[in-house]
Amino acid sequence: MDLVIRRARRSDKRDVLAAVRTIWGGQDRIPDVFDRWVTHRTGPFFVAESGGRVVGMGKLTVVSPTEAWLEGGRVAPRWRRKGIATALIAHRVAYARDRGFRVLRFSTASDNTPIHRAARHFGFTRVGALSRREAPAMPGAAPTRATPTQERGVLRRVGPLVQLGHGWEWREITLRDIRSAIARSRVFVSGKEVGAAAVLGDRYNASLMITAIGGHVAPLTRLLRGLRAEAQRRGLDEVSLYVSNPGQARAARSAGYGRPWSGEVYLFEKRFTRRAGSAPSPAPP
Repeated sequence: MDLVIRRARRSDKRDVLAAVRTIWGGQDRIPDVFDRWVTHRTGPFFVAESGGRVVGMGKLTVVSPTEAWLEGGRVAPRWRRKGIATALIAHRVAYARDRGFRVLRFSTASDNTPIHRAARHFGFTRVGALSRREAPAMPGAAPTRATPTQERGVLRRVGPLVQLGHGWEWREITLRDIRSAIARSRVFVSGKEVGAAAVLGDRYNASLMITAIGGHVAPLTRLLRGLRAEAQRRGLDEVSLYVSNPGQARAARSAGYGRPWSGEVYLFEKRFTRRAGSAPSPAPP
């Protein structure tokens, strides 16, 4: 099969939309993001072309000067099992390595076993299994806002990753992130000793989103209850977050949070050994 992988062009839109028309029951997000992705401002959006026809696609998003993210991998249903998905992954892995990125990550559902096998094939390691928790807003005492003097304690509690937006995308959290979030009143702690901490993201619909969290079980339980009160104070319906270990899951359960979905999000990463003299790209090429 003659397969060419190249950057997407605006003129590819009709073919791209046709390729994903029946994926996810017609609810694929590619039509919503195509116009933004095809600018390549956040990293390259590639299409796989055979016989002049777009048969697959995949995005590599630059999330920091040293970190890249794989997303948007799709193959038109009639063209599956022909090695196209594998070729698209290989192309993006090589792209990230050749441009000096230190780490490449992606996430997928815990039941997506074909992608799990592909991850192993390309040398990715599963570094996280995250599950969603939600709880309705309720009356109660407001949680304690973090102060600038607590920024390092917060970072120790909530590291190493922060969720981006409201999807399944994470990157490494930095002290600068914490400092900025505290300045915007988006960090809450269990108390002066920072036994637990939470970083809030942007509002999503009527949900108070927690993008990074951590701490000991007892103070974390109290903090999660307080965040339910914070959601009510803001006129929101619920609090939502992803937990990544048994302690966080236990605290969430004790604070009245349930699982809207029984599965998990698996987070995979591949770390590259930097060659002598190489440096990461400071911005999307």
